[in-house]
Amino acid sequence: MILEHELPQGSKLYFDTAAKLKRDIESCAIRAFYENDYKEIVTPTFSFLEHQGDIFNRELVRLSSESNHQIGLRYDTTLDAMRIVTKRITRSSEHKKWFYIQPVFSYPTTEIHQIGAEHLGGESLSPVMCLGIGILAELGLKPFLQISNMKIPLLCAKHSGVNLEVFASNNVEQLLQMPSYIANLTRVKTKQDLIKAIADSPVFLKGELERLLECASYCEYENSIFSPLAYAPSSYYGDLFFRMFLGNATLLQGGKYSVFEDGVESVSSCGFAIYTDEVVECLLA
Repeated sequence: MILEHELPQGSKLYFDTAAKLKRDIESCAIRAFYENDYKEIVTPTFSFLEHQGDIFNRELVRLSSESNHQIGLRYDTTLDAMRIVTKRITRSSEHKKWFYIQPVFSYPTTEIHQIGAEHLGGESLSPVMCLGIGILAELGLKPFLQISNMKIPLLCAKHSGVNLEVFASNNVEQLLQMPSYIANLTRVKTKQDLIKAIADSPVFLKGELERLLECASYCEYENSIFSPLAYAPSSYYGDLFFRMFLGNATLLQGGKYSVFEDGVESVSSCGFAIYTDEVVECLLA
């Protein structure tokens, strides 16, 4: 028996103060986006399964269309938005900066409200990262900023012969037993730690570590943490990426990625997503 007041697990209900907070967060973000020349895009809730990236992902909510094509509820807005921009919108618009305010869905009944920005062709992550920082600061939040570079664990795995899964699992005990340059990187947290690591690291790592430092220097955010060996949370982040968090709650996440056209990597881009539900909870606490 399902009672009338019950909601599916993972679904969201906002009312009164929480609903107003959610709208205030969205309004704050919209102002920032328009001031920085972003335009809005709203993508379909449904898309063909082959457009969802990893079609074997068990978290996709799957349906069948009337013609028996496999359909999925929107699981990731970044991939969907950039696919639509490059395949459809570029026929009538050359604009490169887009933002969205819409939920994504995962199996079985989870909805996650997001506010996101994507800069198609954006070579530098720093301005996009600073935009996200500015929105949270405007809301009175000052979370920790963790900055990483996926190319660093990839290079470490390649040159050390260590399986990449060790980095993906974030097994610190195993990493500390690796070659000294890898063990040293597990201890990097501050800007001073990173500067020392650059001086002590092998040549093949110096360039990517310096890019990590350069990215952070653009904003000079006080609560910055460096995690050179962190593994990217999304498979399409193959370069610099970052997240902002308070306690165990991730409020914002973003990074650099490449847009593919006809199977060929073509355009370096970058973006982020604000997790609205987590931000509302922080503001209500």
